[in-house]
Amino acid sequence: MFRSADLKLCSTALLLVLGVLANVFNLGVMLVQQWRSGGVKTVAIIICFISLGNILLQISTFVLVALVWAGVLCWSELPFFFCVVLFVWLSSSSVSFWSVAWLSVLYCMRVLSFSSVLFRALKTNISTILNVTLVVTLLTSCVMFTPFLYLHFQSRNLAPNTTEKAACVIRKPLLPDWIDLNIYVITFISYLTLMPLMIMLPTSLRLVVYLCKHTLSMQTKQSSSHTTQSYLLVCRLTVALVWVYLTTLLTISLYYFHAIFASGLSADMLFLGLSFYCVASAILLTCSNKNLREKVRVSFCRGKNRNTLARSAEDKSGVTATA
Repeated sequence: MFRSADLKLCSTALLLVLGVLANVFNLGVMLVQQWRSGGVKTVAIIICFISLGNILLQISTFVLVALVWAGVLCWSELPFFFCVVLFVWLSSSSVSFWSVAWLSVLYCMRVLSFSSVLFRALKTNISTILNVTLVVTLLTSCVMFTPFLYLHFQSRNLAPNTTEKAACVIRKPLLPDWIDLNIYVITFISYLTLMPLMIMLPTSLRLVVYLCKHTLSMQTKQSSSHTTQSYLLVCRLTVALVWVYLTTLLTISLYYFHAIFASGLSADMLFLGLSFYCVASAILLTCSNKNLREKVRVSFCRGKNRNTLARSAEDKSGVTATA
């Protein structure tokens, strides 16, 4: 029989395989597209950031679950490898969340019309602005979570007749003394969740309004072009991607606030929530991008054709043997 910890590790491993495969597919297709086009496409860069962030997030999530399963929090000293994995876990989740916010901004600026001179100038130069913003996001995410590299256990004294094995209890890692804990926690939670949310909500709501208006317009005119349908599909899937993020944000917020004001929830809920986010966001990105959808369709058709050819060859060989 499997223990509860074993089942948690296996479920996280299953989500790891699904999420990594989907995100590696998206990342590979986008990199090949960038290489063949010879230019810099902002949509492809954002998808690459999201996909790479999700890959690192899923791998680091699984490693964290495995380390906790191995009892690393019961050791006498916290290994530096655990700190590095935690740093990658937080930084990659931050890059992924912020990239989803910038993708929402990009589609919002592309499909909407503005009367303001400032917004029209932003719309014209949105690709360049977002390309620079993505690099800044990557750097700030790494700087923001650098203190986690200095996590340590508080020194403790065991009773004279107590062995280390018998006294093995889960210990909470501490940040260095030069960090003001309250200010830092509020800052990094705001940076990780609240600030991307302040960008996603207005842009996603504008996209919802745009969707409603164009849907009603097409129903009234009883006509729809392929371009309009494509834009509507992208907007719907972008809104869905934002709501997937909001679900993940709710899970993260519930975990951290419960940890602050109550006894704390199990980290398994947080790990599974982030793993679900990686898988769902990868699928939505694949569906929303034309090149990714086309690549999936071509791969599916090739596999179907190979199966058909194999069956026809088997049928012919059977007929020949009978004759």
